[in-house]
Amino acid sequence: MAARPRIKKNRGLPVNLYSEVKKGVTYFKYRRPDNGKSYSMGTDKVAAVQAAKQLNAELMQGYDLVSNVLGTNNSDTLESFITYFKENHFLKRKPAQASIKIFDIRVKQINKALGSKRVDEITIRDVATFLNTLTIRASNQARGYMVDIFNYAVAEGLCADNPAASTIKKIEEKQRKRHTIEGLKLIREASPQWLKNAIDLALITAQRREEIVSIKFNDIKDGYLYVVQQKTSKHSDAGWIRFKITSQLDQVIKNCRDNIPSPFLIHHKPTRRKQAENREHWTQILVDYLTRAFKKATEESGAYRELTEAEKPTFHEIRALSIKMYKQQGKDAQKIAGHASEQMTKNYAKGHDEIIWSEAIPDLDVSNLL
Repeated sequence: MAARPRIKKNRGLPVNLYSEVKKGVTYFKYRRPDNGKSYSMGTDKVAAVQAAKQLNAELMQGYDLVSNVLGTNNSDTLESFITYFKENHFLKRKPAQASIKIFDIRVKQINKALGSKRVDEITIRDVATFLNTLTIRASNQARGYMVDIFNYAVAEGLCADNPAASTIKKIEEKQRKRHTIEGLKLIREASPQWLKNAIDLALITAQRREEIVSIKFNDIKDGYLYVVQQKTSKHSDAGWIRFKITSQLDQVIKNCRDNIPSPFLIHHKPTRRKQAENREHWTQILVDYLTRAFKKATEESGAYRELTEAEKPTFHEIRALSIKMYKQQGKDAQKIAGHASEQMTKNYAKGHDEIIWSEAIPDLDVSNLL
């Protein structure tokens, strides 16, 4: 038989902990699951909750396994709530596909470790132990999602506190090195034409991978190339940029025009039919494919041989090199990159009735790379 749902006054309390109001004062009591005897836990809610969790850990060993078999515990599990959270909160923020992909990867790891546990039974130690099994970057990503998930769980009355928020974010030491002009030149020379075009476009416009593979020929209008940055367009005016077609950018666009009919500037003819599946157009380059192709070109070129695999710069680091080169040439790197301020604005302007495009002039001299 399934456990009865908790009445309103006990929602948010760990299982077996109950509250009772006497003369305006709230008292807590713990009922042992093995013999039904009750014990006073005083009036301090935080202390009562922590004690109840510790007692449950001792007295309810094997409970989760049994309840999963009997089907009595599924509605209160973390895995069940994460499904609810994703549908009713996370996806409603309209995150980018890349963000959804990372979320799903981390959720799979979270569920494997803690998904079968009741939300109100998960402790700080449970979360910390799980996070310690991941790499620093993955741990911080998972922690961020868990803090958000448990915040909603607290708001829904499924638990009294947020165990993920009490853990400490790990310090990430950046291993990835920056590109040098010499290194990127070697990689470019070892690249197929479509990848050369992608490198040139990234260097001229200082845009991220997601934007580079999404730019289409019909985004070119009246002497401008219009780009909507997926990462910031929902939050800041800097997310909408129109690049003046300078001679430098015009040459890159001309190089992208070939005998392959494609709506995308960066495109190729796939060698296998499977490569063309799940795409907007059969010539489309996906972000992951771009990353793999750049890595292959890096290996074949012999660039950065002195660096470890974790230190070798990726396609993403072209953006940093572009910004650096613009600054060295005395140009406005801030508008080119789509930065609303030196530190990327935290105060987002919302609610505009019409899009305000930020204008940028991509006139970087890249002759030393070609």
